[in-house]
Amino acid sequence: MTVSTKVMALATVAALCATAVTAQDAPEWLGGELKKPLSETRIGITVLYPGSNAYQAKYAETAVAYSQELGIQATVMDPQGDPAVQFDQIQDMASQNPDALVVWPTSQNALIPAIRNAARDGIPVITSNSPIGEAGRRYIVGHTGPDDCAQAEQSAEMLGDALGGEGDIVVVEGTPGYTVSILRKNCFLDKIADDYPGINILASQTAEWNREKAQTVMETFLTQFGDQIDGVYAFDDGMGLGVISALQGAGKAPGDVKVVTCNQFGEGWDAMKAGWHSGSNKQSPVDDAILAIQTAVKVANGIEVPTLQGIETPKVLPENVDNFERPTW
Repeated sequence: MTVSTKVMALATVAALCATAVTAQDAPEWLGGELKKPLSETRIGITVLYPGSNAYQAKYAETAVAYSQELGIQATVMDPQGDPAVQFDQIQDMASQNPDALVVWPTSQNALIPAIRNAARDGIPVITSNSPIGEAGRRYIVGHTGPDDCAQAEQSAEMLGDALGGEGDIVVVEGTPGYTVSILRKNCFLDKIADDYPGINILASQTAEWNREKAQTVMETFLTQFGDQIDGVYAFDDGMGLGVISALQGAGKAPGDVKVVTCNQFGEGWDAMKAGWHSGSNKQSPVDDAILAIQTAVKVANGIEVPTLQGIETPKVLPENVDNFERPTW
């Protein structure tokens, strides 16, 4: 059974056989008392698209497993990256009056009316991983996840330094209009323009967070620009691995083209050890999902949470890669 199918199959209740938890059994991270047993706490979760890449798949798996571990009743839905489907999922889950909703938004703005309706009905909404558009932030109690702008700036620094501040690069983007894509593009471009004026961007094209599409995009870039390409920035490691496959297919040697990404995967860690990868950053989907669910449990129990809670994303470079465990996603 695929992860995506598993998530849909578990879109009823993730913790059917959990034992009752009393107020005295509140977990330490809660920071307060439970208003009711965890086994009676109902949370709706709609993720992005577990079938897209390893990070999203691990996030969805963790959401299901951690909900079971806590003993909460968690409805975990997969919209397969479609904002219209996710819009309906939010409305459907909200109609069941859950204690809280966790939304990993597929769109910056398309979901705002559904989130607004849930909030107006008194259902706390937490966004996870990708921020909602500015107009919708008044309707959420908080956001959890990585700082995508900071990650993009880290990537600009790693690529700029790997190239000695000069060279021609290409960019492989995520899905257009998606908040993470916007941040990982604009913040990277600004950092390059401000701090590395000797770097020229030859072309930029979306691969929609898909490894195979990224390989095709990079093959096209190699046909267009050939040996003129000195470096590549891919918005995540899944697409970076597609880029590396294209470089290998073109007969390039490790390090001939500097490849930098955000959000390192296990295979990207391997590629860095082998000399193909020049920089990325650590971002754990396990930490990402757990923080979102813990935040939802807190707000379900009337505990105040920060407007923004982040997860750490330190740089991972060839010289320090051994300091990081190989990602399991």
